[in-house]
Amino acid sequence: MRDALPKASFIGFTGTPIESGDKNTQAVFGDYIDVYDILQSKEDKATVPIYYEARLAKIDLKPEERPKIDPNFEEVTEDAEESTKESLRRKWAQLEAMVGTDKRIALVAEDLVKHWEARYATMEGKAMVVCMSRRICVELYKAIQKLRPDWHHDDDVKGTMKIVMSGSASDTLDWQKHIRSKKRREELAKAFKNSKEAVSESSLCATCG
Repeated sequence: MRDALPKASFIGFTGTPIESGDKNTQAVFGDYIDVYDILQSKEDKATVPIYYEARLAKIDLKPEERPKIDPNFEEVTEDAEESTKESLRRKWAQLEAMVGTDKRIALVAEDLVKHWEARYATMEGKAMVVCMSRRICVELYKAIQKLRPDWHHDDDVKGTMKIVMSGSASDTLDWQKHIRSKKRREELAKAFKNSKEAVSESSLCATCG
């Protein structure tokens, strides 16, 4: 591109660097012309304030599992070779298995319920839980349901927590009740955004990332 347009100016607009650690964004495009950070965004009221509270659920690794963790796992690119993608898929599966152990999911569920009820007692609102995979979504839902059975209901317009995820007929039977059509997912999204929606006034919505 530079050879074809030697006099052109190359300007990059990005919310994330080209590589982890912001190693080469400036090397490709030159020095920053302007930086629009989260503080400026809040001042402009483009985003609402973000309040962060650390919640820690440790991953218990067996000694034989530790060598499987690749410290460079985050260095994933969209144009990776198929062999590289397959390798990353295997590493992801290993990480997902450790993050989604029954013990850890139970711990996260208990903490979520306690934290949610304490916050809701002083400030009404809604919550969204983003999970690493659809499997973890379903298992976390079941763990929360075990603690608070009344939060669950098979009817979309009843109950106070739902899973929003896509799927197909080939997915396990245990997941099918959480797999909805696009229209039904959109209806749940509208209900979740509507602060006056009675059904989900205190809803806990789980979605997989």
